[in-house]
Amino acid sequence: MADQKNVLVFGPTGQVGSAAALEAGKRGAKVWLAMRDPSKTIKGISKADEVKYGFERIKADLSDPSSLTEAVALSGAKTAFVYVLHDAQDAMKASFQALEAAGITYIALLSSYSVRGAASDESNIGSDFVQRVHASAEIALEDVGIPFAALRAAYFDSNLNWYAMDLQSAEIQVLHPQVQLDYLAPEDVGAVAGALIVTPDVSPDSPSKIVYICGPDLMTSYDAWEVVGKVFGRRYPVKSITEQQFIEKNSFLPEGFVVTMVNGLRKMLPPATWYPKELHDEAVGNIRKYAGREPISYESWLEANKAVFVRA
Repeated sequence: MADQKNVLVFGPTGQVGSAAALEAGKRGAKVWLAMRDPSKTIKGISKADEVKYGFERIKADLSDPSSLTEAVALSGAKTAFVYVLHDAQDAMKASFQALEAAGITYIALLSSYSVRGAASDESNIGSDFVQRVHASAEIALEDVGIPFAALRAAYFDSNLNWYAMDLQSAEIQVLHPQVQLDYLAPEDVGAVAGALIVTPDVSPDSPSKIVYICGPDLMTSYDAWEVVGKVFGRRYPVKSITEQQFIEKNSFLPEGFVVTMVNGLRKMLPPATWYPKELHDEAVGNIRKYAGREPISYESWLEANKAVFVRA
């Protein structure tokens, strides 16, 4: 198709990136899978779908601006899905500049629900690692001047991976289990991203948008593990642990990320909430608005991913 739209998807080996690629492909775009290693297996995209949608793999690294220039030139893409590099010293500004100079005119950026209001607000660039890193990337992108959508995604269903070892034990150890979380399918975020890079949501007075994205059901850990037990066919008793125990338990994760989780969960203790009703309604509605379908429930996501977590 001569008028087929070329789009770049970075991080297609991740659940959000693979879903973004599939959504863009379903919407008729020519999708270029931008990868550090194009030979790497992509779990979220079958070989059949890769052929069906005519996906092309291309070598590119978000930490290497020169590779981005080459990728845009080879693909002819005008839009891209991009994730945030947590260790970028310049908040990815050089990468965004390279994309803009090469011809990218719109970006769907995977950001964080922890960023509230204007990214430049002082509350977003304080001590919270996840909040600061994503806000800084949004600020850098805005400074470069490429129109974008900041996809501020909340609590991913795939965070169940943190409890992979607990799944085989007698109890699930959780910090502040009485806190409500939203349980967001990565595929929903990817669907929103894929839709936006095919049809950017821009207007003359608002070239960039903040798009909050949340899962449909707010649940405590007690409630969520009831759902896990229902799908996986066994009971998972939840045990509340201390903040220090949580830090030790998750020592395999980056320290800044773990401290962010501890501080965040503490701030969300009842009667506080991370999900004002109006904002949560908007964030769930954004899945319907852009993906054009209902959000994926936690139970449905677990059913679809059961084989990953349950040993035969």
